[in-house]
Amino acid sequence: MAYAYYLYDSPLTGAPSMGLTTVPIQYVAPQDDTIENIYRGRLLPLLLTLVQYHPNHLPILLLLACTYHVLGDYHHSLSISQQILSHDPEYVEAMSNIGTTMKALGQTEQAYEWWWKALQLRPTYWDALDNILGMTFQLAHGTSDQGRRLAYYRQALGVCQFVQRHVFDADGHLSASLRPDEVPRLQRAIFTSGTIYSTLGPTNTGRAVSELARAIELVIRPPPPLSHFELYTLRDLLLAACVAGHIMSSSANSPGIIELSDIFQADVSTSLGDPTFNLLHVVRTSGDQLLHTLLRVGDGILPIPLLVPEEVVRLQPLLFPWSKGVFPAICTRTADGGLVPPADSTLQQTNGMTSTVLLTLAKRFQENALASTVFPGTGDGLRVSTTVVVLLYYLALSRAPAPSTYNNLGIVISGIAETRRGPGGELLDGTALARIFYSAGLKIEPQHPHLLTNLGSLLKDQGQVEQAIKLYMKAIEQKPDFDIALANLGNAIKDIGRPWDAIEYYRRAAAVNPSLPEAVCGLVNSLSAICDWRGRGAVENEVGVDDTGHVISSEPPLHTGWMARMVSITDEQIKEVYLQGIDGAHIPTVVDDCMRALTIMKDRPLRPGEAALWRARFHLIAGSAAELAKKHVNGSGFLIRFIDWIIPQMQRRWYVKAYGKAIALDHVVPLVEDHFTSVFVRPKFPKTMQVPLVPSVLPFHTFTYPLSPRVSRLIAHRNALRASYVALSQPWMPSHVCRPPRPPVQGKLTIAYISNDVNNHPLSHLMQSVFGMHDKERFNVLIYSTSPWDGTVYRPRIASMVENCFDVSAWSLKQILNHIQQQEVHILINLGGYTKGSRNDVCAARPCPIQMQLMGYPGSLGGNWCDYLVCDPISCPQDLSGPERWRSLRTAGDNVTSSSQSTQSIETPLDLGADIDPEDESNEWVYTERLLYMPHTFMVADHKQSYRGDEHISAEDRARMSPETLWLEEERRRADARRHLFPDVPQDVVIFANFNQLYKVSNGSIFLVWVRILRKVPRSILWLLRFPSAGEEHLLRSARLWGGDDVASRIHFTDVAKKDWHVYRARAADIFLDTAECNAHTIAADVLWTGTPILTWPKHRHKMCSRVAASMLQATGFADHMIVHSAEEYEARAVALAHSIRYVPYHEPSRAVIPRGQGELMNLRRNIFLNRDNMPLYDTLRWTRNLEKGLREAWRRWVEGTQYETSDEWEACDGPEKRSSCIWVQDDDPVNIVTHSDQ
Repeated sequence: MAYAYYLYDSPLTGAPSMGLTTVPIQYVAPQDDTIENIYRGRLLPLLLTLVQYHPNHLPILLLLACTYHVLGDYHHSLSISQQILSHDPEYVEAMSNIGTTMKALGQTEQAYEWWWKALQLRPTYWDALDNILGMTFQLAHGTSDQGRRLAYYRQALGVCQFVQRHVFDADGHLSASLRPDEVPRLQRAIFTSGTIYSTLGPTNTGRAVSELARAIELVIRPPPPLSHFELYTLRDLLLAACVAGHIMSSSANSPGIIELSDIFQADVSTSLGDPTFNLLHVVRTSGDQLLHTLLRVGDGILPIPLLVPEEVVRLQPLLFPWSKGVFPAICTRTADGGLVPPADSTLQQTNGMTSTVLLTLAKRFQENALASTVFPGTGDGLRVSTTVVVLLYYLALSRAPAPSTYNNLGIVISGIAETRRGPGGELLDGTALARIFYSAGLKIEPQHPHLLTNLGSLLKDQGQVEQAIKLYMKAIEQKPDFDIALANLGNAIKDIGRPWDAIEYYRRAAAVNPSLPEAVCGLVNSLSAICDWRGRGAVENEVGVDDTGHVISSEPPLHTGWMARMVSITDEQIKEVYLQGIDGAHIPTVVDDCMRALTIMKDRPLRPGEAALWRARFHLIAGSAAELAKKHVNGSGFLIRFIDWIIPQMQRRWYVKAYGKAIALDHVVPLVEDHFTSVFVRPKFPKTMQVPLVPSVLPFHTFTYPLSPRVSRLIAHRNALRASYVALSQPWMPSHVCRPPRPPVQGKLTIAYISNDVNNHPLSHLMQSVFGMHDKERFNVLIYSTSPWDGTVYRPRIASMVENCFDVSAWSLKQILNHIQQQEVHILINLGGYTKGSRNDVCAARPCPIQMQLMGYPGSLGGNWCDYLVCDPISCPQDLSGPERWRSLRTAGDNVTSSSQSTQSIETPLDLGADIDPEDESNEWVYTERLLYMPHTFMVADHKQSYRGDEHISAEDRARMSPETLWLEEERRRADARRHLFPDVPQDVVIFANFNQLYKVSNGSIFLVWVRILRKVPRSILWLLRFPSAGEEHLLRSARLWGGDDVASRIHFTDVAKKDWHVYRARAADIFLDTAECNAHTIAADVLWTGTPILTWPKHRHKMCSRVAASMLQATGFADHMIVHSAEEYEARAVALAHSIRYVPYHEPSRAVIPRGQGELMNLRRNIFLNRDNMPLYDTLRWTRNLEKGLREAWRRWVEGTQYETSDEWEACDGPEKRSSCIWVQDDDPVNIVTHSDQ
């Protein structure tokens, strides 16, 4: 019989085990044996012989039935099984075999009935349970009918619950004695119940979690008999893991460890790991005391222990030393109460199953729907948090190390702000630990695509882009259709300046997952960067382009193509945030903190009406996720906004308490800090609050995308919220607001510029003299450079002009903030905004009373941590400012609303005074900042100081020369430049030009206008730059398709030139055709300096970037000649100016002939050139003095408290700030523009 069992269980058969005990004899199978030979030629004759001698021996008959089944002889198999039942009607193995054979015959209902009958007779007959579940799930997955699928799931759930009712009593304790090998099979049944509950809808989520918890509790309890204190729960396990984790990762004298020792009345750190020390028992007997202590240490949630992989592996032995590191339930009790571990097979099955359950729980708790919910079996004491998720991953990893678990743990832990010391003393934050876990997973499976991808993303965020690209490439080699890796690879390649090479990977990612935001948004951006508009589709107010590159005919089907998909994805991402609420359990504490902060800020008790309004605001954000989504309420966003809004006002109150309303003092006063740090405590974020989500479209990309004003505003706002959250939630951040600086002595304000571009960059080209032109008697000027020096002359030149230029590129956020505080900066000026390398986290931490944005980013930052946007009325119309809109609504009446207006009343709870909630549905405003209006233009240029090499004369000599002489010299230079650049282009050919990066050509609409202009001006060319070179072929293709071969042949490309030659050669162009979605900025200053006129169209009122050139032209004195207001006017004006040109030969004494231009366009050029030293656009000193006026006014308003509408000080004042939130800088010096008539 043993030999027969051996033959049946031969690896060659692949037959399933029937749950029989196998004791094979030693036998070596011939190498050429087949299944047929073994079963039919050896096993079957042997069994038939045995039946002859033992006709009623049921195990022989059972094996014979199985053999017939494997051979496909179902008739004989059923016959033998029935014969067994005739001898023993309750022989469940035979019933199960009949069921299996019925299933093979396609009779699923009869199969189920037989298995169900066997299970009813023996509820712990696991083979029957597995058969029922296997077939039921197979049927469920095989039907497309959702109703039938759910019915199958419910049927399977009923079977699992039947088994549990027979092994657990009413209190959930095991009522049946199980063998160790049965424990993992029961655990699988419980896990299956939890999994099914998860599929039956959100109302069953609690049941699903409870079942998963029971599956864990099954294995952590020792075998019967049990005492009450041995009924360990999942809560006990998590608390024990939390304690053990902190003991491993913390020093013995840390506050948390000392408190734990007090609770346990022993030095738990020295007892841990002792075989006689049962931490689970100690945790359970401590009751709620331990939980409350941990919650107090963790500020409302379990404090997270940060472990390295080696410590995670030690976790299981430390938790179960009394069972030799094995789960107690699968051990056998000895007579003296000791526990003997099971066979390796049982151990491995239990470890694997338990790890699966723990991972499932962790992933469930990561979902938004379960975030901050009450943990099962803890009353209202313990809520789901990141700590709970991490502990579950630790526990899963400690029993079954797997690459995927290392990966998931790395993802979660990478977002943790806390730090610890590593084994070598190094400081480890969440990012560093994530890298360790990713690397540990890759040691197990070096080609794991998810680990490779996530490690790549981590390295990319740390600036190691080339290394990240290598990892992404490895990932897609292993998994060519891995959409995330493909999209990330595209992003990395795009970030190193090769968007054209990224397109392939974005396309592949989008083909796999058409709804993947990173793929679609990356593809749109990269295609736009090289002007490949094929497949762009059509949206409102844009030229539509089909898949072949042709312009879509009039009245196209809108919302098609890549751009429409990007817009749709962005809209969905905007809405997703409304599901990110705040844990209601924390709302009372949040309200108390915020109400206290309001009282401190106002320096008086809140009036009843004020208190009621504020409580209404907080009541609104306490709603359920469904309620918040319905009302478009960004609950966590409101709390972040409130904290951003109140911090500078608390700083001001600190300032007033310490120094009074002193705008300046005659002498230095001592710092006042110690007492006030305990008073001016800022409200804190709940520990369970999630990192704010941001859309995939970056704020910078909104410049050229067809997004509504509201969506553009919200993209910036959501990024501002994240910056605030990340900065203010740092574990080292002081609990109080940053100390305000002392009053400026003798009125000398300390201002600090922070920029990533103090190098060879357009910003430095434009602003290099500003820093040195500041009035050093009235301003102390600092610069914080967040990038290292590039070796060019700009950094040293700028640094020599200011008191201090600090290279903080290697500094942490904490170091930068501390330094700014030490320098007592009054006004911090952000020169980067949402551009590459900018450190908005510095501004978001609010180190200074006043913070503003200037030059580097033409748009709103969307955050309350930016007080002012330096601009002008042309670039930023006044009514588009949130505070100004608040005033207009206030003037019209507090309750003004209309269907067309679609805005909130100013009494809407989520407005903060004049700071309207950016989530407002209105498209009528975009700027969250107050506007600091410069006269003439907000743009500054340094050409008057830096680019005089074209004339080769001193300023004094130039002043003595007549305009006619100066102009003649310029015409000579222009003719030479033109001949050098375009030797084959005749003089009478008009040169249209645009030197912008090609992404600014954007959607094809303006290029179509250029094509039409070329067609109407046959004697003309269009001069563009290979910026980048990959765009040339696409623009030429579009030109051929839209205008024909002749037009395409008249588009000339040149390479990007070095700065000096770039500026000099711009004079060769007759007219610069500006891009409409995003104008020329620095390039506009370069072009105008040479006298070349610019034709610009400030297309969008809500896009500052599309109005910059108009702003700059306003500072020339000749704006009316160069600004148009529609595409039709743009085209007509360009054609008219081109046709106005005529040339008259001028004979030099040297007999050289110079073509001298006449007509409207040439006269405009002459006026621009001859007035360039007088016009405000290039008057850097004038601009600097005007900026200083604005800075001093901003400081006055802050000190007096009138910057903040609805404050007591604002209500009582009668200054200009009462009428407008804008600061209107007045230029007191006359402008001397001389108009020269045509020759």
